[in-house]
Amino acid sequence: MSADEAADAADAAADAAAIAADAAAEAVRASQDAEVQPASEAATEAEAAAEAALAAADRAADAAADTAERDVTDQDTAETAADAASDAAAATARAADAAATAAQIEALLTPEGFDADRVARIIEDAQISPTQKATLQRLIETAAGNPDLLRAALDQVKAVMK
Repeated sequence: MSADEAADAADAAADAAAIAADAAAEAVRASQDAEVQPASEAATEAEAAAEAALAAADRAADAAADTAERDVTDQDTAETAADAASDAAAATARAADAAATAAQIEALLTPEGFDADRVARIIEDAQISPTQKATLQRLIETAAGNPDLLRAALDQVKAVMK
C-alpha cells in the first residue's frame, strides 16, 4: 500500500468514525425521548461503537502518517491502516444498529407505533422485577383496545423503566 492508499484508508476510517458518532448522538436522543432502559442500553452501545470507530480512525491515521513519513510501502503499515479502516466500518455498523433499536423502542411506546407483541418483549427483556413485569404486561393487555388507556399505559411503562 502506498502512502496515498494509506491516507485514503485513514480518510475512510475517519468518515466511518463521524458516521458512528452521528449514530451515537441519535441513539442518545432517542433514549432520552423514550425515557426507557432498553433505549438507554442501545444508546450506550452506540456510544461504545462510536468510540471504537474513533479509535480505529486514529490508528488508521497514525499508520497513514507513518507510511507517508517514511515514503515506503511497508506491508505491516498498510495492513494496520486497512485493519483500522475495517474496524471503524464495523463499529459504525454497530452504532447504526443501536441507534435503530433505540428509535424502534421509542416508536413502539407510542399509541401510533404500538405493537403488543413487541412491547411485551421489551417489558420481558427489561431489568425490572418479575412482579413489575407481570403488572405492566397486564396493564398493556387491558389497555390495548382503548387508545386513551393505551397512552396512559405506555406512559406507565416508560415511567417504570426509567
